[in-house]
This record gives sequence, structure tokens and C-alpha cells, in this order.
Amino acid sequence: MSYAITFGDNNSGLQLGVNNGTLNFNSVGNMQSTMSGAGDSSSGMGLRLLSLDGGGVRGFSIILIIRNLMERIDRENPPAPCRYFDLIGGTSTGGLIAIMLGRMRMTIKECEIAYRKLLHVFTPVRGDTGTYRFDHRAFEHAIKIMLVDHGMDPECLLQDPSAEACKTFVCATSEHLAEKIILSSYWNERRGGELFNETKLWEAARATCAAIGLFEPITICEESFVDGQTGTNNPVQETWAEAADIWQLNNGRLRYNVQCLVSIGTGIPGYTAFAPSLSEVAKTLKAIAMETEETADRFRRHYTDLFQARRAFRFTVGRGLNDVGLEDLSKLSLIKAATRNYLRIDETSVEMRHCVERMEEGGHNASFA
Repeated sequence: MSYAITFGDNNSGLQLGVNNGTLNFNSVGNMQSTMSGAGDSSSGMGLRLLSLDGGGVRGFSIILIIRNLMERIDRENPPAPCRYFDLIGGTSTGGLIAIMLGRMRMTIKECEIAYRKLLHVFTPVRGDTGTYRFDHRAFEHAIKIMLVDHGMDPECLLQDPSAEACKTFVCATSEHLAEKIILSSYWNERRGGELFNETKLWEAARATCAAIGLFEPITICEESFVDGQTGTNNPVQETWAEAADIWQLNNGRLRYNVQCLVSIGTGIPGYTAFAPSLSEVAKTLKAIAMETEETADRFRRHYTDLFQARRAFRFTVGRGLNDVGLEDLSKLSLIKAATRNYLRIDETSVEMRHCVERMEEGGHNASFA
């Protein structure tokens, strides 16, 4: 049973509510802003956010970690992650996975199958200048085939026609301004309507995966994009900021309304984890790897209270992926073994269990009244 009592007028004041035996307090204005759409949260029934790092082929580790989470919910029929997260964001291959799980609403099994099919595009080819790049035409074709296989229009927009759907975003970078750009399935008044109304799903996938020196830049609405990895390989802060914008919550209110934030990495690569064919960009990619963990550490320090309360979680393989490069298709079995070993660690297993408990509480289908 759910009900609410308001003290004050309709625009301000205090609202006391009961939802399934839980007593909650909230301001009327904030309550109204959080009672519309999927994933809406009132006090004590917060949002569930998922942030996915970039990492090339090592993105397979992300899928395996999410699979473990969903199997802990239902071993026989793991549910689609879009049913358990209100917002999924990512960059590079993490962005690609975010699109598959969020915008395309794939199950984790469907995502793993589709991801394996896409991996062939991470085979370097020699460009006209003698440098090695991944073939962006092959990548675009593979994304469109994936859409068709999933029963979707290959030219569909990233924009999601369903207001009730899990919200999805990817990070990209403006080539000329070196400015971080968010491409999203949902409207954001700060960004305006041009990219929102025009960006196709395959274009968003290309934009977030267009790493400098790896894929050619892509132009959308007369703006050229390169990979969001140049500064946002770990998009956890962007995920937090997007949630604040979507649900119109300041930092303090967002802290209160978040049920769980899950940040998943692709392992910590060593300095030998890049093929000689990519030597021109290896220095940049090594810096990116360092930035990824620095971002994770900085976020943990700033939101220590959420981690201590087990409302924020960071999962990434600490050992075993040191020598796996962005394009190293031969290491899939190693990625799987290293991730499996990481998931077997007692500390990891305990954190995963607490994470699932949080995921199952409130969130996407919960309403206050």
C-alpha cells in the first residue's frame, strides 16, 4: 500500500509518504520532479546507474561481470539489465555495450553473442599513410547487421521513442574543440535538439568508438567526433552528472536518491598491452589507462559515503589482463579466465552479492504513490 500526505501548498512544503511499509520524506517540488517516467525515485527507493569503461576487446570482461550480476538475480533466466538500471552510460566499447543493453534492450546473452560477432572489426588494417587503423566501414556495416538481427531498422535513431525505457548515453569528443560530448537516447535541454533529433544509433556507436589513430573520425550534424576515451574512458562522473540532469536533482538530493551506482572497468593494462602496429597511438592509450583508474579513485574519494554504505560499487579485473591490447582477439580465452578468477575472489563475491541486493530494491518499476 502506498500513500502520501502533503504539508504546505502544491508548490512547496513537505511530503510524507508510505510505500510498502517504508516511511519517506521529501520536498513537494522534488517529489514532483521524480515522479514522472521510468526509473523515477522517491526517498528510499533510489535510482540504479550503470557506468561502463572503454577498453577495446577487453570490453568482453564487462559483459562477463554483468552476466554474473544478472545470474545472481535469476540463474536460469538472467533478466535483461535494462530492467534493473534506470541509466546506462559508457565510452568506446563500453559505450557500444551500453547501447546494446540500454537502447537495444538486449539480454546479457544476446549482448555477448552480438559482441563476439563485432570483434572482427578490431583487426587492424594498413591505411593509406602506412599507419594502422580499424576499418570504420566494416564497423558500420557490422552495427547495422546487428540492428537488423535484433529486429530494428538499421537507420534508426539513438533517440528512444519509449519514455519508459532505460536511458542510455555514450561519450564522444569534438575533434576540433577537444570537448566532451554526450550522445543520448533521451532529451536534455542543455544540449538542445539537433544531435538528439538527428543522431542515428550506428553513428553514436561509431562516434564513441572513433579512437584517435584507430577509427576515422565521424561527422554528425556537421560536427566531427573522435573517441570519448580522450579524457572520459571511465565515464562514472558523466553518469552521475547525467542522472542529476535527468531527474533534476542537485548533488545532495542525488546522493539521497541513488539506490546503487555500478562502475565496471576492463581491467588494468600494463605498458606492453599494445601491438607494435599501433605504436603511434600507444603512448596516448597508456595515458588513457592511467586516467581510467585515477578517475575511479577520485570518484571513490569524493563519494566515500556511498561506497561505505554499499550504494556505489566498482568492479574491474585487477590481474591477468596486463598484456591484453585493444585489438588482441587471440586473448578472449584469457579475458574470460582472468574475469572468472576475479569473480571467485571472496571480496569480489561479497561486493557482487551486496550489489545485487541493491539492484533488486526499488528503482525502475517503483513508484511512490
